[in-house]
Amino acid sequence: MKQTNFSIFILISVVIAACSKESRVTQMKAMDASNLMNAIDTAIVPLNDLGKNTFMGYVGGLYPGGRNNPPNGAYASDLLKVCKNISPLDTFGNISANGKIVFISLGGSTGGHNMKQLKDQTEGNLQTNPSLLLLKCNNGKRSASLISQMDPNDPYWDHVTQILTGGAHSSYRQVQIIYLESDDSGKNNISFPLRALDAKADLQACFKVYKQKFPNLKLVYLLGRTKTFGNQILYNREPAPYYFGWACKWAIEDQINGVPGTEYKGKKAVSPMITWGWYQWADTFPRKTDGFKWLASDTKDGLHATPVGQDTLATRFQNFLLTDRFAKHWYANPDSLNKN
Repeated sequence: MKQTNFSIFILISVVIAACSKESRVTQMKAMDASNLMNAIDTAIVPLNDLGKNTFMGYVGGLYPGGRNNPPNGAYASDLLKVCKNISPLDTFGNISANGKIVFISLGGSTGGHNMKQLKDQTEGNLQTNPSLLLLKCNNGKRSASLISQMDPNDPYWDHVTQILTGGAHSSYRQVQIIYLESDDSGKNNISFPLRALDAKADLQACFKVYKQKFPNLKLVYLLGRTKTFGNQILYNREPAPYYFGWACKWAIEDQINGVPGTEYKGKKAVSPMITWGWYQWADTFPRKTDGFKWLASDTKDGLHATPVGQDTLATRFQNFLLTDRFAKHWYANPDSLNKN
């Protein structure tokens, strides 16, 4: 009898041990799966590659729902209408066959270099609208930050006035399109998503100032920023440029979703329409959406592009403007559109 009881005890012990081992294996597998999901969710992935996947719990994509194109509906319809209604204006803001479609860039030095290259690739190009006048109104050394631009009395606006009315002999009334690439360097110590949310609020404050200063402004293009490299960069060190892309994304989403304070049409309009241009942030391996990558060797100092890198960025931007189903209506040569 004792032998039988002992055998039963041994059998029960083996079963318990086996169950315990199986439980530990199950727990380890669950932990591995959880760690994998956390690793995926915290991986810094370009917004257009991220799609419907998440970063820190937030869905990617350039537009709502993980999409990389404007969703069908009022926003897309309005965007098409706005782009088709951009016409040459004289300095008083009146439609004129001899007028100009003034397209300016605002913000810091990186966007200014991009605009200069784009201007060189636009002027005299038979593919582009001959009425276009591109003007680089950027300024370096953090003098054109979002904080500066949201203040209508900031000295930066004197610089913009000089560019418009000085050498270009243009006016605020002629400006219809803006390309904004600036820095949010006042937010050095804020983590995600707070930094991106604060930058979004600053962007929206800037848009309201633009609406006041440029009475015929119709559209603002956001490109985010390129990836930066090295610790020598003081104000736009990663992951700040990556977070800035999220700020752009959320500002556009707010407008699409009709968030109060972002209205772009009707009597309550307080902002121009805002939309994505060509999204610039990429890692050192090719993006799956378009093959674009950005290397330290594409920069002179980890931040500013080399001549070859700048040509790459401006060419990508120009290709977007020429082929995007919305932008092409004001940027491309009307004759080429009529042939299509």
